[in-house]
Amino acid sequence: MQTKDFGLITTLTAKGHHYLDYQVDEMGRIFFRFQDSPETKAIEDGFFRNTVSVPVQDFINAQTTMKTLVFDIRRKVDANANRFTGNRIANTYHAN
Repeated sequence: MQTKDFGLITTLTAKGHHYLDYQVDEMGRIFFRFQDSPETKAIEDGFFRNTVSVPVQDFINAQTTMKTLVFDIRRKVDANANRFTGNRIANTYHAN
């Protein structure tokens, strides 16, 4: 199973499933691949039907871990491509 949905990725991680690998497409989107199994399929179905439950602390911990990973991947992709993909302008604070 492959997905770029951050909520699903976080839910699978919180439920104890580890991604096998990831792929960054030409638009910079990160797709994570998880093992295809009946359990991951059930979690995916439950996620989109809003019926899966995850302990809050497990979800928050998984979310923090995955956010860190995503930012690290993006930083590496940007460094390798020598391009700036953000849309924020530095030093935009103006005191009036």
